[in-house]
Amino acid sequence: MIVSQATAFAGAQDFLLVNNTGSAIYHIFCSRANACTWEEDLLGSTGYLDAGESVVVKFDAEQRGRYWDLRLVFDNGVDVYWEDVDLLTYSVVTVNSDATANFQ
Repeated sequence: MIVSQATAFAGAQDFLLVNNTGSAIYHIFCSRANACTWEEDLLGSTGYLDAGESVVVKFDAEQRGRYWDLRLVFDNGVDVYWEDVDLLTYSVVTVNSDATANFQ
């Protein structure tokens, strides 16, 4: 998985993550549902997603799976997560300031 603005070699689970929280997101983790560990930080060690920004989370074309867990860590260290997100149905995840998310 990578975070990118490009669309080549898209996986079926690609989605747009919209930061509508008012805070910067410093880490994005996405793992198959029920995995024992989180995958690597999709923003890397130097990236962040500022308030009001969005980013496309891209999957490699060979990655399979309908349900994924999504975890975000904010600039203040608070983290939120959602389990069993159907990324074959939803292509936009908007994270709100009350730590909820809208899935479209």
